[in-house]
This record gives sequence, C-alpha cells and structure tokens, in this order.
Amino acid sequence: MSSKKALLPYGTSSSAPAITLPDTALFLSERGSLTKNYFENAVDLLNREYDVIRRLAELNELVYSASYNFVPRVGQRYHLYKKAEGKYLLSMIENWAAHEFVVSLEYTADSVWKDVSSF
Repeated sequence: MSSKKALLPYGTSSSAPAITLPDTALFLSERGSLTKNYFENAVDLLNREYDVIRRLAELNELVYSASYNFVPRVGQRYHLYKKAEGKYLLSMIENWAAHEFVVSLEYTADSVWKDVSSF
C-alpha cells in the first residue's frame, strides 16, 4: 500500500508540500467579462442587422405604394421621386428635374427593391 502513496497527486503526511488551490475567482471574473462582451457584441450585431432589414422593409413599402406604369425587370435600375403633392413616383428616368429625387433602386429576383444610390 505504501508504494501506491507515492503515485497520489496529493501529500499523505504533514511533511508533504502544501496543497494550493487555484484562484478560481480570478478565472471566473476574467471569463465572465469575456462572455459578457461576447454576448453584448452578438446583440449589437443583431440590432444592426435588424435596423438594416427594417429600413429595407420601409423602403420597399414606399416603392410598392408609389405609382408607375411599367413592369419592373430584375437587375434594372429605377429612380424614386416625390411629386409636389407628396405622392411618390417610380421612374426609369434618371436626374428628372420635374420631381424631387428620393433614391435610386434596383429590383431583385426576390421581388425586393434595394437602394443603389451610393453605388
């Protein structure tokens, strides 16, 4: 039995080295703050994505409520204008001085209008 005592990971007599416990509080506080940062960043990313989708939905609602007398083609660029009476008009005409320019758009295969003004 005494030969097996030498293989134990802890001392079996008072002359054995002291057992020191690891500082788990430091580990938990460091890992806790890292975890908190991870989830805060994930929520921030989700909020930014939500804002992009919400703005896209608002833009599409505006375009689909606009007047136009043509069938939009996928990949084609169109322009949204605001008329004097406050109604919206979707047009193929670029730089139309008769109305107030709002945004340039592209019609996608998903039937979604995407803002291409900055491109």
